Amino acid sequence: MTGPAPVVGIVGAAGAVGAAAVAELHRRGRHALRLAGRRRAPLDALCHGLTATDGSPPTAEVLDIADTDALHRYCAGCDVVLNCAGPAYLVEDRVARAALAAGADYVDAAGDDVLWEQARALSARAPGRTAVISAGMMPGLSALLPRYLAATLPDPPRALLGYLGGRDRFTATAAADYLRVGEGFGQAGAALTGGVRARHPLPTRTDAELPFFPEPATAVPYLSTELERVARALGVTDATWHSVFAGPHVAQVLRQPPAGGNAPEALRRAAELDAFGRATYQLIVVELTTVAGAAHTLVLRGDSASSLTGAFAAVAVAALTEGTLAAGLHHAGEALDPQLAVDLLADSAAVSGLTVFDGEAAHAGGHVEEAL
Repeated sequence: MTGPAPVVGIVGAAGAVGAAAVAELHRRGRHALRLAGRRRAPLDALCHGLTATDGSPPTAEVLDIADTDALHRYCAGCDVVLNCAGPAYLVEDRVARAALAAGADYVDAAGDDVLWEQARALSARAPGRTAVISAGMMPGLSALLPRYLAATLPDPPRALLGYLGGRDRFTATAAADYLRVGEGFGQAGAALTGGVRARHPLPTRTDAELPFFPEPATAVPYLSTELERVARALGVTDATWHSVFAGPHVAQVLRQPPAGGNAPEALRRAAELDAFGRATYQLIVVELTTVAGAAHTLVLRGDSASSLTGAFAAVAVAALTEGTLAAGLHHAGEALDPQLAVDLLADSAAVSGLTVFDGEAAHAGGHVEEAL
């Protein structure tokens, strides 16, 4: 890369996802970072905690995204704006509007079908600009990794089986977003059979022994609109995906959410109880079976959903600043070059293991043969 370093603004920089994205972008030293958040102290602490690189030191400024004028002024100084502020259902397209109007490209670490519809209208009014949403774990990595695995296969895939989750904490923002993610994004208990949604709902499995998960866990079948799009693109006709939770307290809250608007806080506390004294982890297991009947499996491991989301958001930013995405609106996991993206992910601090091997996930257990 020649010339001045691209200026990347990170909104919500001091949150768990934002801080992970900042750390990854700063480590690469290829961007001038402008950090923004609601409070000065966490921003200063984040800046002070970053090690020196050959790039410019980050700058930080207090920003209230509800202040439209301030948000527009902030975006006007950026080449790319990465939004990590939440909850996503409250932020909606507010940051995207300001970024695209200011002539900046845009990345959102969250965003599902609702944001897609909002951003589509914005993108149409910003020719030459690029907007990337769903640059997170799910949606995001849940689309990228099946695409990556499919590209390694000798034959086209026919069936997909996936597991995503683990034992982890929820921030208040993440808990609020998680409890609303199913609204307009997919259907619990559903799967694809013969290219259409199964007529009968699949049951939630409790205390289930799942491939590569180190402990019994709850597995909730969930068919997202993202998975349906990926399945169509890959030619997959049968697909089953599971959200996975290890620990009894989170499973209980999800089964019986408290009334009165207290569900996000209840979920956050439940996750803290389940994580107390235990190492947190996140796993994504993807199995593809080809038309020839051969199974192939990918396993990605990280310490937390926030760090994996931040790392993938940073990958999306890199794709924009390096010119590997065409102008327009994209879902990150469905548009980024899977080989380039996985190479960057495998090199990130957020990913502690990424492996691909031949065979069914259930038969392989915890054994992996080829480290990427």
